[in-house]
Amino acid sequence: MTTAANPLGQRSASIAARQKRGWVTISSSSSVAGTSPLGAVLDRHIAEKDEQSAHTPALPTLRAQQRDLRERLRSGVDSRIDLLMWSHAAAATSTGHVPDSWFSDLLNDRWVVAACLNDPDRRAALCGDRSPDAAAVKSVRLDIVQDVLSPGFQTALSSVRGRAMDHTDDGQGVKNTDKQRFLAMRPRLHQIAVAQHKSLRQAFGLGDWEPLISREDVIEWSDYCGYAAAGFLSREFTSRVASPLGEWWGSLTNDRGGELVSLLAAEVLPRFNAALRVSAAESDEMASRACFDSEGGNIS
Repeated sequence: MTTAANPLGQRSASIAARQKRGWVTISSSSSVAGTSPLGAVLDRHIAEKDEQSAHTPALPTLRAQQRDLRERLRSGVDSRIDLLMWSHAAAATSTGHVPDSWFSDLLNDRWVVAACLNDPDRRAALCGDRSPDAAAVKSVRLDIVQDVLSPGFQTALSSVRGRAMDHTDDGQGVKNTDKQRFLAMRPRLHQIAVAQHKSLRQAFGLGDWEPLISREDVIEWSDYCGYAAAGFLSREFTSRVASPLGEWWGSLTNDRGGELVSLLAAEVLPRFNAALRVSAAESDEMASRACFDSEGGNIS
């Protein structure tokens, strides 16, 4: 997940403009505050002229989504949960080409997490006297861009390029890449990314989602995670998650904090990443003219 005069007014105007054009996107509700990473990426209005009238729109569409993720990191996130949500959005815009181990490495390193936070007081709360200063914050964020995002994003662009379709500027062409709602113009990839985003928000009880409190809630959530992971989760995942004696149970039904972040980073996000890779490889490109959410509604 910017300071501006009357941000609520600007956002309301932006939403109204999108609705007028018929856009339906993931809600940009924050996981804690600000905007949701994946929602913000897929909502982005492309401003560059050369991307407004593209003959091969999948490439500038994906490039703009990736650029938005980099800018969000440079601005910093609000919390460790926000960083988890951002890392998933980064995986989605890399079409699953960030390292599977990156999520745990990122989210379990106290120094790195602190450097990604936008609030110096929260950094100090994590690291005390060893809190990263401004130079260290900038360095850590640039390291993430250089070592993880850039290679993953380049691989994604390379894979999309190989199957990118050309469109003419006649009445049936794609003239405005800002109206391309699907992630990298691939509906199957978009659908999987949205489902994953939804399952993560459900786990923390964010937005309009009620916290998971019963065994039935937890089983339903774990089954949905299996769908969002396109079958990459183990067959035993639901049994382990729904066991009252297991570590997942307390994290999902009571804590919903640091331990849950670590569990998701270690066991779920790598499988989501694999699902994104496969979905991107198997997806066909499609221009979105009929703007209906692939999940049947907004995710909020």
